[in-house]
Amino acid sequence: MSVVVISLIILGGMGLLSGVVLAIASRFFTVEVDPRIEKLEKILPGLNCGGCGFPSCFSYAQNIIEKGVEPNCCVLGADIDKISQVLGKAVVASEKKTAAIKCYGGDAAVKEFDYNGMPSCRSASLYGGGDKFCKYSCLGFGDCVRTCPFAALSIVEREAPLVNHDKCTGCGKCTAACPRAVIILIPRVAKIHLACNSKDKGKVVRQICELGCISCGRCIKVCPENALSVQEERVAIDYQKCTGCGLCIEECPRDILKDRGPQEAAAKVVNQ
Repeated sequence: MSVVVISLIILGGMGLLSGVVLAIASRFFTVEVDPRIEKLEKILPGLNCGGCGFPSCFSYAQNIIEKGVEPNCCVLGADIDKISQVLGKAVVASEKKTAAIKCYGGDAAVKEFDYNGMPSCRSASLYGGGDKFCKYSCLGFGDCVRTCPFAALSIVEREAPLVNHDKCTGCGKCTAACPRAVIILIPRVAKIHLACNSKDKGKVVRQICELGCISCGRCIKVCPENALSVQEERVAIDYQKCTGCGLCIEECPRDILKDRGPQEAAAKVVNQ
């Protein structure tokens, strides 16, 4: 027999042996996948937005089944009834949220110096803490806008970003992208919003921002539901108590307590 034929026989035998070994291995080492994972994955939107805290819908479905993660974390609104059927238990839908901007931005905060570096909020925050005296203010370079997978944020020049609440899913990616923690998630049904992020005392705020909260407490005094309080030198809203009556809006001397989605109105005030 020629060398070529012998070589072919040897190679063929090795291939056959490898196939047999792989077949046996696949039979004994196969990991059984819970069929509920696939069913849940089909119910989930499949956009892999990460709003649930996991990198993909499959990963979320897998963690629901294998690790008992809460099954109501899909911000895009997966069918809760179908999820309940797959899990064999009642699942309560979570509270829907939307992004809110806690800063007027733009020229409201006094500039400390001219920044000419990379147009990125994170980069600017590393350069002297940003170009504004208020170290809690929006830097206006739109890192949040570029991060949003649903095009729910927009920005003009260096004003504070605007939120399109019809598009916003409350996934939280914008909050993670903001180096100043200017963006928060609030209940979608919330009616009142405080457009200030400062933790400085009122005297300091007056010096460095035209519109910042000075913690005067007037809004707190008029709230009939005790939904407002001062925490870390700034007003906080308890949305479980707030009824949206609007008395705090009328009382605020700095005009920073607004109906939800105050950014457009704020921009008009700053630019006047």
